Amino acid sequence: MNPETQHTLTVTSQENAGITVVKMKGSLAATTAEQGNKEMKRILDAGAKKLILNLAEVDYISSGGIRVIMLTSKLLNAVQGEMKLSSAKGMVKEALQASGFDLLSRVYGGNLQLCSTDEEALASFKS
Repeated sequence: MNPETQHTLTVTSQENAGITVVKMKGSLAATTAEQGNKEMKRILDAGAKKLILNLAEVDYISSGGIRVIMLTSKLLNAVQGEMKLSSAKGMVKEALQASGFDLLSRVYGGNLQLCSTDEEALASFKS
């Protein structure tokens, strides 16, 4: 990403059969982390306990963005919820893997999982 580019974040969500799919678009960076946290808290406050966080349109993630995901996971853990991350690609997927998201399901007992697609994430809730 060009360092001159202004970071923006758009968050949308849709609930279907008890599973909320959250789509993020743009950057999950220090400058958008507060907005990301507020949006995720709003979704959780509305009662979401099973989340698929689709990152297909996130083109940049920093440690601030990873923190948004970790805080959401912590809030979900407190209510016996689950979150699956799906469709991350390129540097976003690499950053998540380097941060240990592949291993976190062991730590959180399946609360957080990195999936390749929404379909894979959806199927993992049923198992």
